[in-house]
Amino acid sequence: MITQDKPTQRHRLIVLGASNVAKSLEVLLQVAPRMIPKPLDVFTAIGRGRSYGTRSLFLFRSLPGILQSDLWSVLKNDETGAKTTSVITDIGNDLLYDRTVDQITQWVSQCIDRLRATEGPIAVTGIPLSCTRALQAYKFLTMRTLMFPHSRLELKTVQERAEELDQSLQELAKAEDITFVEQNPEWYGFDPIHWKQSRRPEVWHTLLSALGHTPFDFQRVSSNFFHSMRHWRTRPAQRTLFGLQQTRVQPSIRRGNDLTVALY
Repeated sequence: MITQDKPTQRHRLIVLGASNVAKSLEVLLQVAPRMIPKPLDVFTAIGRGRSYGTRSLFLFRSLPGILQSDLWSVLKNDETGAKTTSVITDIGNDLLYDRTVDQITQWVSQCIDRLRATEGPIAVTGIPLSCTRALQAYKFLTMRTLMFPHSRLELKTVQERAEELDQSLQELAKAEDITFVEQNPEWYGFDPIHWKQSRRPEVWHTLLSALGHTPFDFQRVSSNFFHSMRHWRTRPAQRTLFGLQQTRVQPSIRRGNDLTVALY
């Protein structure tokens, strides 16, 4: 009697975020395959300066809001039956776009509603309040000028809204019965909004462990400047660069038969 092997169970990791994810993507691709069974498909809606609900501009590159990205139609039409987990992070970015706490919370809630269709666990990270509370005026002004040049927000306003947003996210996570992960103050240094380069393996290990994935000795994972820049030029599914619309078939990263990465 001839028996047929069962199809290999695929696993899927969905990550929503902004510059922290974009800068640490290569580290994530070292950590995730050690914690999540392969074959693994990583789906992301990320990017430096990315907003959850509106188009964002970083230098000469523009991206649609995460909610307006092609990610959702791809997930809706996916029929692989992949076992899925999801991470929602970098939520404080929209504060610098002068979005209200209620608006940002609604956007995150909409993402959660859409991710529910994957039937997998979801984690959402809080705001690094220790950083915003201790943020000095000159650092804030420098960051605002470089990353959000059109913003005229005052530091005090951002600090107050950050406190409100973190509380709102905690309440949302509790109401939606999803995992809330507090930001560890030690993940940050002089830069108040980006994870330290040396801490990025720990960050991803912490987030994926919170979702129930198998822990390992994450100190064996390296994280350096070249990792930060490795995917700088990797194209997402759609973007506007110097006013020109560009598209790219996904996944844009393939490593053998066991790991793919799609950028939206």
